[in-house]
Amino acid sequence: MAEFAVYSVIQILSSLLVQEIKLLGNAKQGVEDIKRELESIRSLLKDADTRAAQEGETGSSEGVKTWVKQLREEAFRIEDAIDEYTMTAARLPHGRSLLGYIHKSCYLIKIVKLRHEFTTEIKDIKLSLAEIRRRGEIYSFRYIDQGSGSAGTNVIPHDSRVDSFFIEDAEVVGIESTKEKLISLLVEGTSNIRLVIAIVGEGGLGKTTLAGKVYNNDAVKKHFDCQAWITVGKEYLKKDLLRTILQEIYRLTGSTLMEVDKMEEMDLIMMLREHLKDKCYMIVFDDVWKIEFWRDVEHALLDNKKKNSRVMLTTRNNAIAEFIPFSIVQIHKLEPLSSEEGWKLFCRKAFGSDDSCPPNLKELSAHIIGKCGGLPLAIVAIGGLLSRKNKIVSEWRNILDALGSKLSNDSHFKDCNKVLSEGYYDLPHHLKSCLLYFGVFPEGYEIRFGRLIRLWIAEGFVQCNNHLPSEHVAEEYLKELIDRSLVQVSKRKASGRVASCRVHDLMYEIICRKMKECDFCHFFNENNLSYFSKTRRISIHKCTNGVLESTKNSKIRSIYLFNVDKLPESFMTTFVADFKLLKILDFENAPLDCLPDGVGKLFHLHYLSLRNTKVKELPKSIGMLLNLETLDLKWTFVSELPVEIKNLKKLCCLIVRRWDDKGPYGSKAKIQEGFGALTELKKLWYVHTNTEVLEELRKLRQMRKLAIRVTNRDVKDLFAIVQNMESLEDLSVSAFTSGQVPLDIQSLASPPLCLQQFHLGRIFIESLPVWISKLQNLIRLQLDLVGFTNDSMTILQALPNLLVFILFVDDCSEQLHFKEGWFPKLQYLYLKNFKGLKCMIIEKGAMSSLTDLWIGPCPLLKEIPTGIEHLNNLKILVFLMMLKKVYYMIKNENWENVTKHIPQVRVTVSYKEISRREYFFYTCKDLSSLSAEDFEKLIEENEAE
Repeated sequence: MAEFAVYSVIQILSSLLVQEIKLLGNAKQGVEDIKRELESIRSLLKDADTRAAQEGETGSSEGVKTWVKQLREEAFRIEDAIDEYTMTAARLPHGRSLLGYIHKSCYLIKIVKLRHEFTTEIKDIKLSLAEIRRRGEIYSFRYIDQGSGSAGTNVIPHDSRVDSFFIEDAEVVGIESTKEKLISLLVEGTSNIRLVIAIVGEGGLGKTTLAGKVYNNDAVKKHFDCQAWITVGKEYLKKDLLRTILQEIYRLTGSTLMEVDKMEEMDLIMMLREHLKDKCYMIVFDDVWKIEFWRDVEHALLDNKKKNSRVMLTTRNNAIAEFIPFSIVQIHKLEPLSSEEGWKLFCRKAFGSDDSCPPNLKELSAHIIGKCGGLPLAIVAIGGLLSRKNKIVSEWRNILDALGSKLSNDSHFKDCNKVLSEGYYDLPHHLKSCLLYFGVFPEGYEIRFGRLIRLWIAEGFVQCNNHLPSEHVAEEYLKELIDRSLVQVSKRKASGRVASCRVHDLMYEIICRKMKECDFCHFFNENNLSYFSKTRRISIHKCTNGVLESTKNSKIRSIYLFNVDKLPESFMTTFVADFKLLKILDFENAPLDCLPDGVGKLFHLHYLSLRNTKVKELPKSIGMLLNLETLDLKWTFVSELPVEIKNLKKLCCLIVRRWDDKGPYGSKAKIQEGFGALTELKKLWYVHTNTEVLEELRKLRQMRKLAIRVTNRDVKDLFAIVQNMESLEDLSVSAFTSGQVPLDIQSLASPPLCLQQFHLGRIFIESLPVWISKLQNLIRLQLDLVGFTNDSMTILQALPNLLVFILFVDDCSEQLHFKEGWFPKLQYLYLKNFKGLKCMIIEKGAMSSLTDLWIGPCPLLKEIPTGIEHLNNLKILVFLMMLKKVYYMIKNENWENVTKHIPQVRVTVSYKEISRREYFFYTCKDLSSLSAEDFEKLIEENEAE
């Protein structure tokens, strides 16, 4: 991880040389020298990092590891010197008035002194780097291209996977149905093509075991004329791979292949094609890592059409499977074992037979299995270890608590540790930092997508790309980590994009170990308050006592708080004063009710989150945070942003939303005149503006996400401004007015046609705008309207990509009719507050993709929607505040027939805090079990509340 530290400093130095030439003065030459020295050393660092990691795995000499650590600390020292220099220089007073001339004189004296101190420090750093480089020469590091994550010697010697291939059937759990499905694909699947079957899944999931069981199946062996098993691994030369395939095929046929080592690539391909042209063959490529793997073998593996040959590969990386043409590949994503399957496998390894766990160990065993996350390799490893231990709760609990250290030290976990670690070692340096970042959060923590990528950007992990916004580059980083099976998706949006993610518990243990090795982040909790001066990040869990003393004189850049019950005022004021180089303050969910005025002194602050705190106002000093990029005030009590916000010229993301709607501007916060200066702003969310301020919105041409509240009379002007925001993807507009005067909706300019999400709220209109049907890219639409008819629904159903449709209506037709073919892609439909609705009809073929349907309150709706049985993909049906209506619907004899295909049918009794989605549900099972008398009591209790 020294590689990323050095890369980061090189980027800082480059920026400094471009932007601060006058400020550097005589130090410029020294800075250039250090940059060149680091660039030279960096070319050796991949090999050094690799060998240092190898030492860590094998327990060999600490020499290289120490060298890497010294270089990383020197990179930190350079970063500290630059940050302190630029911060101090920026604070020096200067001006043009008489007082300004006096200040300028003082400024010149101080800047000369500052440059002298900086130049002295730079000279000392140059000497240190030269000495580090000299010491590094004794290790004979190789110069390696920085572009590849897997270049150079493998950190972990390649595992032949022989053990996995020969596991007995009795030792295998949970793959029988998957095995039969794959066998069917091989022998009965698509004909007349060379089909590729890709088995994808994280390390330790049993991909090799599954492929081996399929490969050795009697029916498979009988079906194919020729079979070969090739273990690929991380590193190979194309010629060597082709040679191996050829040798293996000839070996299995009993033929002798002469002088294959002398054959060129073209000869190898031609010989393979000639040998396979008349055969129905099956070739398995196990443990594939290279994205372009298929390009290396496709021409050699002849597509002999009517022979129905098959290629199977196993990989952790979904991108490898996606690289193969869609028409010939079938991707099978291997899932973790279910809790029942995991229990069966664990009992076999720990106790010798299925379901033979002693009663006193059942609860702890379930916890251990949960920790393994359905990974067979991990369950087998820990089960084998525990099988040798006494069946005593305290002894087993000690092993569970020490699982992180046992992963690296206990022989039972040797294979498990290798398999889980090699995915980390294969990453390029920037993705290693992104993966390690999951260790900043508590174990099992589901991290919101937006929060994660904004933190990555603030940390400097996301490399600049002139063609793509930083957010899009960061999203590609996350996708790659997910494709590599290192990060798990917890929730997805309707569009398929990640909503939240996490890492496997055992991967988390490995991340924590790596994080400690490279001083990436230090944990503070009640059990760990040790002094730690070298780390750049601290993650505080539950308790802040002793943290400030433990980090005294350190150069902390990032602070994160989790599950902290109490935050003393002294803690806030002290850290602002002591940690002047802070870049990130993440106080989400912290017990915080005010922000100290001293926060304005944090010159280098890039990210400030006060989300879900009790903060009511921001100090005026917030305007001094000239490098701030993200300000997150969602679910706070801030109602008005200070005018000083206009000074934050680098601000890209400003999110504000009150916890409640009791502020002077409802749930929105008022933004002041002058915010048009924030020309870098890409996300401005939930703000209130008046007529005078609205005009400044024209200056924000980079806007991608905008949520704004205006008066009814300003709606037309707002849309005139919005139509020129060419990058706008997400628009939310709400209006407030003292009366219900219809808005001339047809006079509104159309938003950009690239718009993907649109919310139009509390606007009194008599018809939909004609341009709404032209928003062909819409995937999410929310309308809060006064009137709505079937004619309006006819217009909206034609939107081809709509996935989510939320409709609040104060007045509507008595009947709502969804016709065949309407809303073909729609997944989520929310029909709320349809007070006039008496009947809802769904024709067969309407909303064929719908999974979630929410209805209500509809006081006149007495019957379940006609045709709901046609919604074959419906997973959730919710009635909002319709307890009595649904109770009588359930009593209808037809209820069971039309709802039996729906897994969850629920009724809410209230939707208090609806904006935060806090509902209280009854299931239909709850209601159907109640007698009429008990149900009346339930109604009385709810009405009393």
